[in-house]
Amino acid sequence: MLDKEIRYLKGVGPARAERLGKLGIATVNDMLLHLPRDYLDRRNVTPIASLRPGGEATVVGTVSRSYDLRTRRGGKIFQVVLDDGTGTVTLTFFHARYLRRKLKKGVRLSASGKVESYRGLSMAHPDLYFLDASEDREYESGKLLPVYPLTAGISQGVMRKLVQTALSEAEGQVGEILPPSVIRDAGWQSRFDLLVSVHSPSQPGEGQRARDMLALEELYLYQQMLGRVRQKARSLDGTPLRSDPRAVGVFVESLPFELTGAQRRVIESVIEDVSRDVPMRRLLQGDVGSGKTVVAALACWICLRSGHQAAMLAPTEVLASQHRDSLGSFLEPLGVPCHLLTSSTPRGERKRIQGELYGEKPCLLIGTHAILEESVFVPELGLLVVDEQQKFGVAQRESLLEGRLPRPHMLVMTATPIPRTLSMTFYGDLDLSVIDEMPPGRGSVETRVMGRQSKRRIFRFLEKRLGRGGRAYLVYPLKEASEQEDLRDATSAYEVLRKGSLGRFGVGLLHGGMPGKSKVEVSEAFAAGDISLLVCTTVVEVGLDVPEATVMVVVNAERFGLSQLHQLRGRIGRGGRDAWCFLVTGSPPEGTAMERLMTLQSTNDGFEIARKDLELRGPGELLGTRQHGIPGFRVADLARDSQLVPRAKALAVEHQRWERLRGEFELRFGPIGPPGI
Repeated sequence: MLDKEIRYLKGVGPARAERLGKLGIATVNDMLLHLPRDYLDRRNVTPIASLRPGGEATVVGTVSRSYDLRTRRGGKIFQVVLDDGTGTVTLTFFHARYLRRKLKKGVRLSASGKVESYRGLSMAHPDLYFLDASEDREYESGKLLPVYPLTAGISQGVMRKLVQTALSEAEGQVGEILPPSVIRDAGWQSRFDLLVSVHSPSQPGEGQRARDMLALEELYLYQQMLGRVRQKARSLDGTPLRSDPRAVGVFVESLPFELTGAQRRVIESVIEDVSRDVPMRRLLQGDVGSGKTVVAALACWICLRSGHQAAMLAPTEVLASQHRDSLGSFLEPLGVPCHLLTSSTPRGERKRIQGELYGEKPCLLIGTHAILEESVFVPELGLLVVDEQQKFGVAQRESLLEGRLPRPHMLVMTATPIPRTLSMTFYGDLDLSVIDEMPPGRGSVETRVMGRQSKRRIFRFLEKRLGRGGRAYLVYPLKEASEQEDLRDATSAYEVLRKGSLGRFGVGLLHGGMPGKSKVEVSEAFAAGDISLLVCTTVVEVGLDVPEATVMVVVNAERFGLSQLHQLRGRIGRGGRDAWCFLVTGSPPEGTAMERLMTLQSTNDGFEIARKDLELRGPGELLGTRQHGIPGFRVADLARDSQLVPRAKALAVEHQRWERLRGEFELRFGPIGPPGI
C-alpha cells in the first residue's frame, strides 16, 4: 500500500502526480514523509491595533497597497501595507524583487516578525504565508495548520487534503522502525501515530517533536547500514604489516622537519591498525597544510618494508603529480621507487610501470582513476591511500577494494574539516583521526572582503608583490564566458592580463576543462617560477603546493562556499611568508553570502568554518559531494539534528547487539519475537 504510485491516490491523477514528482513525491510513502516546514497557529494571531513595538508577533490581513521607496544612496526598498480591519502595519523588504509580483492589492497573508516603530507600526522582512480562500477559512477555525513546501499548481489547501487522504489509506499499513519502547517513551504508541502528529498536531510543539522522532528514525536506519558495512569489513581477512621500530625511526630521522604531536599520535594509531590481521579503515582529517602527506608516506613506508605494495589515489592529475613529487621526496631517498599513472601516461610508460609492479622490489603507485582500470593490476597490494575522498563519492569507497582478498588496509584523507556529527554520519564506518595542530613555520594569512570598486587597489598591490618575486593566484568561478552568467571568466581574464602590465611577470591559465597533460605543465611552470600569476578556477582548490605563493584574489567570492574558499586560501602562506587573500564581491551579496565571507575574514580555524558552512549550506555542499551518493534524507537535517546522531548510533549498536544475541539464542532454542528495547 505505501509503495502505491501517487497518481492512484484519490484526488491526484496523472497531471497532479507530475507536479508532485517535482517535490520528490512518487509514492504514498513519499507523501507521508513530505513534512510541514512550519505550522500556523491561529491562537497566536495578534490584532494589528494591539501590536506593541519591540516584541515578536503574527498578524493576518489583506494587502491594501504596495510601493517602492528610494534610499539616499539610490537603492530601492519595497513596502507593503497590511490591513486587518483593526489597523495597518507596514512590511518592509530589501532585495526582494520576486515579492513585487506576489504582494498585490487584495492578497491575503499571514506575517510574522519583530514589531518596530518607524513612521507607524512596521516589520522588516517578516516571514510570510499566503492564504487562499480555503486556507483562510481553516485559519479562522483556530486549528494548527501545517505549511508544506509546494510547487507550481499545488496549493497548501490541496496538499493538506492529499496528505490526509494518504494517512487514511495508510492506517494499519505502517510498519515500525524504531524500537517500540523508544516511541512509547516519547509519548506515542506507534509510528502511524507519529505521522498523524507531524501532519495534524493538536497542540503547539507536538508537530516538531514528532518530526524529530522521524529524523531520529532516519538516522537510526543509516547508522544500522554503516554498522553492517563495518561488521562486514571486520569479518574479512587483512594483511598484517610488520612495523619495525628501527625502520620507522629511519624514516622519521630522514625528515627535514620535526613531526608535530598531533602527527605522532595519528602515526601511532596507523601503526597499530596495520599490524593487525583486520584491514584498517581510517579517516585522516586535517586542515590545509597540517601535514597529512607525511603520515601517508610513513604508512606507505611500513607497507613497502613489509614486502607489500602501496597505492595512492588522487582525484585530479594535478594533485596526483604533486603527490608524486612530495611522496617521492620522502621515500625515494630511502630507496623506494615511486610511479605516477594517469590517463595522460603514454602506453609505453604504462607498460613499463606495470612491469615494475610485477618486479621483485615493492613500489608505490600514485595516480588518478587510471589505477583502478582493469588493465592495471597491483599485485600484493597492502595499502590504499585515498586523498580527498569526498571528490570520488561515498558510493565508491567500498568498490575500490572489492574482490581483493586478503583485503588491503585503507587510509582515507581529507583536508575538509568535518564537524564530528557529520563524520559520524557519513564516515561512521571508519575510525577517525584528526591532525589538529599546524606545523611551525607557516606564514599568517590576512583575509579581506572587498567590493568590485577596490579592483585597482588590489591589482596595484598584486603588481607590487609580483615585482618582489612573489607568486599569486587569481581565481574565477567560471572557466569560460557564459550567456547565462554575467560574470568575468578565467579564460577572458587571462587573455586581458597576459597582454597588460602584469604580462611581464608571466601569466598562466589553469582550469578543469584543459587536458590533463596541459594542467600538469602549467602547474609545474608556476611552481618553478616561469609563471608568477596563475589565472584559474577551483581546480587549484587541492593539490598545488607552491611556497612562494603569497597572494590570492578570488573574484565573485560570494559564488563559493565557505569550506571551498578556506581550501583555496590554504594554497598561500605555505612557505613561512605572510600572505594576503582578497575576497572580491560582484554585486552586493544577499542573504547568507556576506555572512559566509565575513566568517572567513574573522577566522582561519577550519573546523569553525566547516561548522558555519554546515549551518548555512548543508552537508552536501560542505562535503562537495552533492552528486556523489550522500544519502538524501527526507526528514533529517544534519545542520539542525546533530544532537540526534549519537543517539541514533547508540540505538543502532544496541540493535546490532540484540540481533547477534537473538541469532545465538535461536540456534539453540528456536525463533523469538522482535526486540522491545
